[in-house]
Amino acid sequence: MKKIKRRNIIIITIVYIVVNIALLIAINQHLLGNDTNRALDASNRVQLFLEKNPNAQLPSNYEVFKSNVKNDDTLKIAEGAPYSRQLSSGSIILTSPIYEDGQIKGYLKVTQDRTQTFFINSLIIFFALLIYLTFGVITVERSRRNYVFTQNIIAKIKNIERSPLTQSYLIGDDTDRISVALNHLGETIQRQLLSHAEKKENLYEFIEFFSFPIFVYNGKGSIRKTNAVFKNDFSDTQNLDIFSPYAEFLRFLVDKMLHPDIQEKVFYFEQLSAYYQVRITPLPELDNRFIVTMMDITRYQKTLEAHNTFIANVSHELKTPLTSIKGFAELLENDNLSKEERQNFAAIINKETNRLMNLVHDTLLLTKQNHRVEKKKLDAALLIQGILNFSMPQIQERQLQLETQIEPVKIKTNEPMIHSIFENLIENAIKYTQEGGKIFVSLTSVKGRLIFSVTDNGHGLTEIQKERIFDRFYRADESRSQVPGTGLGLAIVQKNVTDLGGKVDVVSVIGKGTTFTVKL
Repeated sequence: MKKIKRRNIIIITIVYIVVNIALLIAINQHLLGNDTNRALDASNRVQLFLEKNPNAQLPSNYEVFKSNVKNDDTLKIAEGAPYSRQLSSGSIILTSPIYEDGQIKGYLKVTQDRTQTFFINSLIIFFALLIYLTFGVITVERSRRNYVFTQNIIAKIKNIERSPLTQSYLIGDDTDRISVALNHLGETIQRQLLSHAEKKENLYEFIEFFSFPIFVYNGKGSIRKTNAVFKNDFSDTQNLDIFSPYAEFLRFLVDKMLHPDIQEKVFYFEQLSAYYQVRITPLPELDNRFIVTMMDITRYQKTLEAHNTFIANVSHELKTPLTSIKGFAELLENDNLSKEERQNFAAIINKETNRLMNLVHDTLLLTKQNHRVEKKKLDAALLIQGILNFSMPQIQERQLQLETQIEPVKIKTNEPMIHSIFENLIENAIKYTQEGGKIFVSLTSVKGRLIFSVTDNGHGLTEIQKERIFDRFYRADESRSQVPGTGLGLAIVQKNVTDLGGKVDVVSVIGKGTTFTVKL
């Protein structure tokens, strides 16, 4: 579903809140004005009554002051105000002057209850929230429907683009007009491609629109037409001999002359270092010619090979500790073992079990698909300091000198992923630095980007080793293979850094050490 831009949602929400606040203020001001006018009317009526009955007893909410009384209310009136008003949560107090012959002879203070606005305000807020939520639900649902509709249309168009020579792209009897139009378009393309005479020209022109190699050949082994992509990847030729370096593929083409049926097969072209999924479709109405489409699936094939290699490596790595656990568990069944031997075997089983658990944990981290990375604001310096404190026993045991230059850096990121990055790099530096060596950890921020680096003075890496250091299960040399670990730490670092949109660099000098730098 196409996401509504967060910025637009925020702007609309702010405008809606401001409008409702303005409405609340206007209603409350109107009610306050009514209360004030009501108090003024009451004051005028009482003054008229006092003129006729100067000695009359007034109710408790009315009070008359002499002209010489000085307070905040009388001072405001003395400065020219027609009246003075004081407000509290439940009442309005209005003080007005009493004139005689144009002179102030006293003041009348009127106290009245204010109109209660809590219910009115609550009602307005409730309906405002109800309208906002209703509009939000309607907008989200409409966006979801538009997104699904758009994705369906895009999928149908891509099917037409991907398979113009087969019926596989034809769509169902959808009720929307666009889908029906696309269906008619697909059928029209089919008819044009499979018609004769002018049809051949239409076909030859049509294949130029595709972004993968296409060529047409006949039963005599002559290439009759190629598109621009084929000429770019292979050659502008008229003979199938161009494929003589690829004997299996050439046999496949020749076999189709004898058995003209539709078939797909994957071939590896060594000179191009590329895999192509080849589809041959007979064109019986075009002089028994054949059209060959070649989809480049190199990336997919390499991903598949990497996946299979990874599974094989994991299986091998799992087999080693499982074999040890099984062997020593069988030995523990022997009643003739001494207590010391039992403890020793149990310790080995425990060690191999921890190794197995670490391998499974790292494998899950490495294969986890972060389709949506949840981020929150965190203190990177505090995170690194916690890792260093936890690693301090190892540092002291190996008599390493630890130097740090950690600046306070706040960053919005995924905490488990960035913790894994820091932890793996710091642990690697501790593991692969000789006893008595030095480790330098730094954290800074440059132009809003987090820069984290770990430097050790270990053996260093060659250029070839640097190229492979992030490969799964790779150990740079024999000395590194003796260090405990799963061989997946740096692969996890690279994956997490990539998923967070960052970059990791390695600088190493043989005999002097290695520096890993992460930029997020």
